Amino acid sequence: MEKKIISTLLSWYAKSKRDLPWRSEHLANPYYVFVSEYMLQQTTVPTVKTRFEEFITKWPSNNQLAKTTEGKILKFWSGLGYYSRARNLLKASKIINNVYKNKIPETYENLIQLPGIGDYTAKAILGIAYNKPVMPLDANIERMLARVYALNQPLIKIKKQLLEKSNNFISKKHSSKLIQAFMDYGSIICTPKNPKCLDCKIQEYCFSYATNMQSIIPIKTLKSKLKPKQYTRSYVCINEKNEILVRQRPSKGMLASMLEVPNDNWKNNKNLLKKDVVIKNIKQRFVKKGLIKYSFSHFDLYSDIYFTRIKKNNFANSKWLRVSLYTKSQLPTVMKKIVKQALVNTD
Repeated sequence: MEKKIISTLLSWYAKSKRDLPWRSEHLANPYYVFVSEYMLQQTTVPTVKTRFEEFITKWPSNNQLAKTTEGKILKFWSGLGYYSRARNLLKASKIINNVYKNKIPETYENLIQLPGIGDYTAKAILGIAYNKPVMPLDANIERMLARVYALNQPLIKIKKQLLEKSNNFISKKHSSKLIQAFMDYGSIICTPKNPKCLDCKIQEYCFSYATNMQSIIPIKTLKSKLKPKQYTRSYVCINEKNEILVRQRPSKGMLASMLEVPNDNWKNNKNLLKKDVVIKNIKQRFVKKGLIKYSFSHFDLYSDIYFTRIKKNNFANSKWLRVSLYTKSQLPTVMKKIVKQALVNTD
């Protein structure tokens, strides 16, 4: 059965594969695969597709990426979220530059030691870039295996079984194409909701289809619909040169090392908020400019927004950002939304 699935998927892939910029007709460029796998962590293919091309235009090789700064890559990463990926990508790039002479490692042992690379990413690079006989387990591949074998438990509870089943699909000759065939098939045909079983080329080998369970496998785990809430107050202060007062966030924690406008330490109880130290020293009156809600992956942030005008000379050694440049700056998306709200109806 597994051999027939493999040959069917490879035939389908040859005709129907997605056009993705990190792919090529033969083996993919290892550097392209390396970058794309970092970008694809927690981010959808359509979003990454455009940004990847911008990234490669800016840093076309590992040698050039390794020479850039954290500030520049964080600025580029704005809007992609999960900024630790950008920092890890840069750290890994520098290691590859120093230790491997800019060649992306082609052994599991070397890849797994790089910052931000786990089992899946290491195998994806090995399989896709170097055609090594491995089978990485991403969401698409896990879902397909669960359906093919009718494993009717939540994916989180059958990781060991999925790993064992995935070994049945390791290809010694066509690993790169087969891995990508699985990924594309899961994205296009064996979709999370309403799988296109009538168009499926492997339905005769699928135990879920045979037992009419394809719509309930994988079994969903019940998640709480209510995210935790955190609160802050954000202060947009503009000087006479039309510059925004900004600063750098701590090197660890949420949005590490990114720029921000002054804001109170985030609290899960609004009554616990304490005014930011910088803001305490500003005598000008603040105007309230509304409230925004911004959803992170594991909580929702609510921020009241305040606006005032200040004099640059009163803030020696401070960082400033021109208003005209804030949308293209190192500010993360949440801070850009805060600034945008603050600028509504300002003179």
